[in-house]
Order: sequence, then C-alpha cells, then structure tokens
Amino acid sequence: RSVYSSFVEREVSTVVAMLTMVDWLLVAVGLLAACYWYLSWNMSYWRARGVYTLPGALPGVGHMLDALLLRRGVQTICIQAYHNIETKGQPAVGLYLFRQPVLMLKDPDLIQTVLIKEFSSFHDNALQVDDEVDPYVSRNPFITRGQRWKTLRQKLSPAFSPARMKVIFPLIQAVGQEFNKYMRKHLNENINLNHVTGLFTSEVVAKCAFGLDGNAFNDLDTPFYQHGRKIWDGTLNSPFESFLIFLIPSINKILKRSFFPKETAEFFEDVIKQAIEYRQKAPDKVADNDFLQFLINLHNKNEFGLIDVVAQCLTFFTDGFETSSLTASFALYELTMNPDIQESLRQEVLATESFNYESITSLPLLDRVLQETLRKYGVFTMTKECSKDFTLQADGRSFPIKKGQHVVVPVNAIQNDPNIYPNPDKFDPDRFLPENIKTRHPISFMGFSAGPRTCIGNKFAACQIKVLLANILTNFKLVKCNKTAEKLKLNPLLPLPVVEGGIWLQFQEL
Repeated sequence: RSVYSSFVEREVSTVVAMLTMVDWLLVAVGLLAACYWYLSWNMSYWRARGVYTLPGALPGVGHMLDALLLRRGVQTICIQAYHNIETKGQPAVGLYLFRQPVLMLKDPDLIQTVLIKEFSSFHDNALQVDDEVDPYVSRNPFITRGQRWKTLRQKLSPAFSPARMKVIFPLIQAVGQEFNKYMRKHLNENINLNHVTGLFTSEVVAKCAFGLDGNAFNDLDTPFYQHGRKIWDGTLNSPFESFLIFLIPSINKILKRSFFPKETAEFFEDVIKQAIEYRQKAPDKVADNDFLQFLINLHNKNEFGLIDVVAQCLTFFTDGFETSSLTASFALYELTMNPDIQESLRQEVLATESFNYESITSLPLLDRVLQETLRKYGVFTMTKECSKDFTLQADGRSFPIKKGQHVVVPVNAIQNDPNIYPNPDKFDPDRFLPENIKTRHPISFMGFSAGPRTCIGNKFAACQIKVLLANILTNFKLVKCNKTAEKLKLNPLLPLPVVEGGIWLQFQEL
C-alpha cells in the first residue's frame, strides 16, 4: 500500500474514534432528514402552482400506499379521487404516483382539449414498453408513440373499414350459430358468462384474424382459447408486478416480464409462420377476407416485417378476446336483470328482415344497449403524456404541464358521475337517445376513447358483441339463477372490470 493510503486510513480511524454517541446520533438524524427531504421535496409541486391536491399524499409514496399494500389498484384510486367530496367543483386535481406529480382531469372541456383540440401536445399514451423486452406489445397501436404510431395507424386503418367489416361479417355470424348450438347443450344450467362469451370471442378472432377454426365449442382445451386465458390470467393474477411496470416502465428491463407467456408467443409464431407458408404455396385456396392476409399483403410489399405481422395478429387476438368478452358479459347480465329491456331488444332483432352488417349496425336499441354497457362498465383509465410544455385553462385557472408529465382521464368515473348521468347505477339505454345525448358534453362518453387515438378496432369489437347479443336473444331467454348477484362487485385491484366470483345466469329455450 502507498504511504498516502496508510495516512488516509489513520486519519479516518482517528475521526471515527473521536465521534461520541451524540455525534453518531446527529449523523443519523442528518441522514434521515436528507432521506425525508429527497422523498418529500416534490410533494408540494401542485400546491406551489395553485392546483388543488388530494389530501393524504405521503413522502415517497404519494397517493399510492393502497396500491403498494394491494388494497386498491391505480384505476380505483383515481375513480375514488374523482368522486371524493373534497374534489367537488375542481376542474382538475393534483395526484402523486409515488414522487411523480400527475394531473387528473375532471372538467370535460379540459379532457376535450387533451384528447382532441390539442392532441399534438398529448398524442402519446403514458404506458411504455421496451422493444427489446417485449417486441410484440411494443408494436401494439395503443403503445406505439409519435410518428411510429401515426404510420402504423395509417397502415392498419383499412383493415377495420366498414367495407371490410361487411366482408368478415359472415365469419362472425357463423360463429354465432356455433355458439347457439353449444348453448342448447347447456340449457337451464348455471352459466359463467365470461367463460362462454370468451369461447365466442376466441373463435371469432381465430376465424377473422387467422382464417382458422379454433374449435372452441368442441374442445375446451383448444389452443386459441387456452392461450387467450393464459395471457389475461397472467396479467390479472400479478397486479403488483403490472402496477410497477405501469408506473416505472424502465423496471421491466430488470424484471423482463412479457405480457405474453413464452409458450403463448411461440404458439402464435408457429401458427402465423405455417399460415404464411401455406398461403404462399396455395394462394388460390386461401380466402382473402381475414386480418392475417391483410398483414401478409403488407409484408409482401415490404411495409411490414415478420415480427410486425406476428405483433399485430397478437394485438388483434388480445384486444378482440378479453375486452369484448367482458363487455358482452356485462350486457347480458344487465339484460337478465332488466327483462323488459331484454324483451324489447329481442323484438327489435326479430323484426329485422335480413341479418347483415348494415342491418345490425342500424338497430337503434341494440346500439343504445351497447353504449350503456360501455358507459356503466368503462374498461380503462387513460393516462396521456405531455409532449411539450403546455398550460391547460379552465374556469379562469391555469394548470401548467411540463413535457413528460402525465395527465389522467378517469373514464369510468366520468361515465358514472351522477351530475352527468343521474342515477348512474341504473342500466338505462335511453340515456343514448339522440335528444338525451344533446344535453351532455360530447366528451362525457368515451366507450372507445375519443379523438385521433380512438380504438382502431372499435367497429370490429362492436360488431362481434352485437352479433352475439342478437344471436342469443333470438334463440334464448336469459334468466337469473341461484348464483346471480343482485349487484356485481368488481375487483378493486385490477385495471379491467373483473367481477369477483364471476357473472352467472341461465339460458332457457324461447
């Protein structure tokens, strides 16, 4: 060792020996004070800017203590903050996701500004996924950002045009007929709705996305259905991990957690590669009306790589499977609990002379039932990222947002606000009569989001749900069973509206 090193060690030893218990206590207090300052220095961010802040923020944790303790998820925290009596009359509320200040919007004009009028300043969703960790999810249109999102949406939009919906409608209707045959084997039984609607949506996606028969109604172990369940069960059974990844996207570089289980990703990779090879060898035997062929055409024009084809097929599958299944289940539950609406809708469908895409999209009560279901059971809370410094204005007040900060749009809370929708717990499709829609702010309903980033597959989702409802109502009567809950209880931890204990009822022959 050098003479210098020996000297330093002696000096340090001398200083340590000279420290008394009081000195050590002062050092400890100083360290604690520094730690407290680091954790709490940002907790006055919104107050310093004149923005009302929800009480209860803790140093380092913010308003997320219940999320850390797995009592409530982020979405539930935002919903309850919106309805908190202390935030009444506030156009926006300051929240803290740990040390990160976020602004939750309540005023519809502010929301319209963010989602539509000033979209260029808030064009990205806050959720980020690393290309290297999860290359398929990072290509999801909901996740992609900036010009990459714009280019992707332009390429995919023709796949969901009304003209294309007309082409694939017979495929969806054929699955509806298979569903009816399956349910006739289970008449007067207690049925878990999310299970049977999941069979329907998995089969629809298998046919419309991949041009394959998923065989869901004959074999419950069919890969399409089972892999769909694995995807969502893995996410819903790991709320804390999902919460951390949502809040701190960079942490997934350490966790390396993919939305798709490895075996699920490999299954779809194999299915798609085999389908591409088959279609290249026998193009005359392949129908050109499914989503996969649309993507293959882009691939053949060098607009999409193979990884993009797989990614968009997986996106179609995940988005078309669970969220549509949940929405259909809620609609069927409400029709069961409101037999007068069920019968009125049945008569409307039965009165339809022909059953095609044009007719099913022109049934007013069916459309209102879907809208009211989406209102009451909003699927998500949107979080947008500000792309440049921007100041929101409402009621003569300013809300400054810095580049990179997040604003939250609590869709479910807005759509269940009694000041906008009186008696919001009541299922009332007449809320969406034209004369009633005119009385509300246009942003008060965001069933498929709003603005340029409206769900790209909304027409497909609405079509498959409507076909399912129409097929059921013209063949079966929905009735309560001994497991039917009078009031559904949603799991407060999860980002999707998942009912604890499931939704149960019975199908009876008409």
